[in-house]
Amino acid sequence: MKALYLSNSRRPSEGLRAAAAGLAINPNFVLLLGARVIAENMLGRFDQAKADAERAMRLSPRDPYTGIFRYDAGVAELGLGRLDGAIDSFHQAIDSGFRTYYVYAGLSAAYAQAGKMDEARTALAEARRLNSNLTVKWMIEHVGLPPLVLDGVRKAGLPEE
Repeated sequence: MKALYLSNSRRPSEGLRAAAAGLAINPNFVLLLGARVIAENMLGRFDQAKADAERAMRLSPRDPYTGIFRYDAGVAELGLGRLDGAIDSFHQAIDSGFRTYYVYAGLSAAYAQAGKMDEARTALAEARRLNSNLTVKWMIEHVGLPPLVLDGVRKAGLPEE
């Protein structure tokens, strides 16, 4: 819980250390891998984040958090500039039942970065339907995301405020 808390409260270096300490005791604890993936994405360590998300899904293929791991893999793919991989990962998250505003925002960003503006706007509309407060400013204040995601949602038409 400490690793998740630190990673989600914009202290990714501390979250990474807490996750490493827990994984030293139990290297197969999927939730700690998830906390580490969040921290790695926030720190721009996208290759490692993708590898850890895939490892978590291999360790627990029927895990109720699979959609979150697929979303996190999509963020890593987007951070690496692998737009098709990001789009696929976000769709897999949605197909697994994980239909949150931030999955649709990530999908919108990936589509926008790929120049698929109709798809980007459609995904963004769903994200805004799920979270009526969604603006670039709100995302910056509440969600730790790589710059490519924020740039993508801007391109898709998300208002600054």
